[in-house]
Amino acid sequence: MGDDSSHIVSAGYHRVADRYEALEREEWPRVRRLRELLALLPESFGVLDVGCGNGRPGLATIAERHRATGIDISAVQSERARQNVPEATVLQGDVLTTTFEESSFDAIVSFYAVEHIPRCRHPELFGSFFTWLRPGGRLLFTIEARARHDTVGEWLGEPMFFSQFSPQETLELIRAAGFEAISSELETQREGDAEIEYAWILARRPG
Repeated sequence: MGDDSSHIVSAGYHRVADRYEALEREEWPRVRRLRELLALLPESFGVLDVGCGNGRPGLATIAERHRATGIDISAVQSERARQNVPEATVLQGDVLTTTFEESSFDAIVSFYAVEHIPRCRHPELFGSFFTWLRPGGRLLFTIEARARHDTVGEWLGEPMFFSQFSPQETLELIRAAGFEAISSELETQREGDAEIEYAWILARRPG
C-alpha cells in the first residue's frame, strides 16, 4: 500500500489535529513511561521522537533536559510541534525515506505511530532505528496489542491506516534487527469512548 498509506495517515492527522490534541488525558501512560526512560539518560543526550505529532507532551518532555529531535509525516502536526517546542529540531517527512547518520541518537521513542506504517516494512524501520542509535542506546515504542494487516478504518471520524504484527511477532522483529529486548508490557488506555490496549516495548542496542 506504500504511498497510499502515507497519504492516508498524513491527510488524516491533518484533519484531526484539533480533535487529537484534545484526546489525550493525564491517565495516558506516555509521559510516565517516557520520563522513566529519560531518567536513565544523562542530561543533554540526543533523543529522536518518531511520530512526534504536535510536540505535546512527548517532544516537550524530552526537550526539558535533552536534545530533542522530532519527525512527523503530517505537515500540520510538524508545524505545530515547531511552535509548541521551539527548542527542538522538527522535521516533516516519512520516517521510511528519512536518513540520519549512524549512531546519531542516544534514545529513540515512537508512540502510537508504528501501526500507521505497513507492517511489511517494520523490519526495515527497526533496522533504521538500530543504525541511528549509538551502541547502548534505548528504543521505546508502542504497538497496538493485536495483529492487523493493512486496514483502513475510521479514527476520530476520518479514514486512518493501520497495520501491525502481534506484540510477540514484533519482539521477534526487533531481535532480528539486532536489539536486545528489555521489556514488553501491555497497558490499556482510554481514547474517547474506546479502551485501546498497547504493547510498550523497551529495547537496547548492544554495545
